[in-house]
Amino acid sequence: MRPRTGTPRIHLAMLLTLLVGGLSACSTDPSGDGTVRLLLVDAPAPIEGIEAIDIVFQKVLIHQNSEADTSDGEWITIFDETLPLADRSFDLLTLVNGAAAIMGETDLEAANYSQIRIFIEEASVTIDGRTSPLQIMSGQESGLKLVNAFRVREDVVTELTLDFDAGDSVYENPPGSGEYKLRPTIRIVETVISGTISGTVTPLGIDALVTAFAAGDTVAVTSTYVDPVTGEYMLTALLAGDYDLEISAPGYVTATEDGITVVATQDSGGHDFVLTLEGTF
Repeated sequence: MRPRTGTPRIHLAMLLTLLVGGLSACSTDPSGDGTVRLLLVDAPAPIEGIEAIDIVFQKVLIHQNSEADTSDGEWITIFDETLPLADRSFDLLTLVNGAAAIMGETDLEAANYSQIRIFIEEASVTIDGRTSPLQIMSGQESGLKLVNAFRVREDVVTELTLDFDAGDSVYENPPGSGEYKLRPTIRIVETVISGTISGTVTPLGIDALVTAFAAGDTVAVTSTYVDPVTGEYMLTALLAGDYDLEISAPGYVTATEDGITVVATQDSGGHDFVLTLEGTF
């Protein structure tokens, strides 16, 4: 058995440090939290000689009410201007052909949500080596309102992909002037990307701990204690992929199972273990 390292914990790859505001009180499922991850992608911009479209976001907010305006205090902040400028800046032209950037990730109350507000601080376009500021036609003062219902489910990870269509968003006005404006066109795509692993561990009441590792890795992804009465366990919010399990308890021989495949929105069940006392043959 290979040695494992790291304190058992959630270990999701994140590119940004996130600032989380207050949660809305009008949840339809107050039993727990889920995780939302915002990805940014772009469609190619059909502008001759274009080399870069740089966008600096000021903040991104989420609300459960599609009619709420920015004076409503019940907004969840995904990130804001307290982050370093570099962490809020993206070149859209690098986010094509499958490439994506993580804008932010946070835990939200399990509920239905319906509005995202995106505030753009500044933008520029580079064409034939010349960089010029983009006049922002929307999304700067009151924020760009994106009404798109999505559900945060308890103990799962939901990706919201913000598809920023640069080809429709950046335009020359008046034509032939060399002056460009930005009217953001963004669509939202929701994808649930996590699943669970479940099973039982016996004997009961031995403080057994189940820990998951990315297949072939030695750093813990997440862990959970086994229910002392039923012997059941469930590892939640595991990104789709392959995992190795380790089951340990004081005074018992550690058990393992490798190569368990997790499929998004599904439970990989039936991973049952019977631990034996140390020194027992």
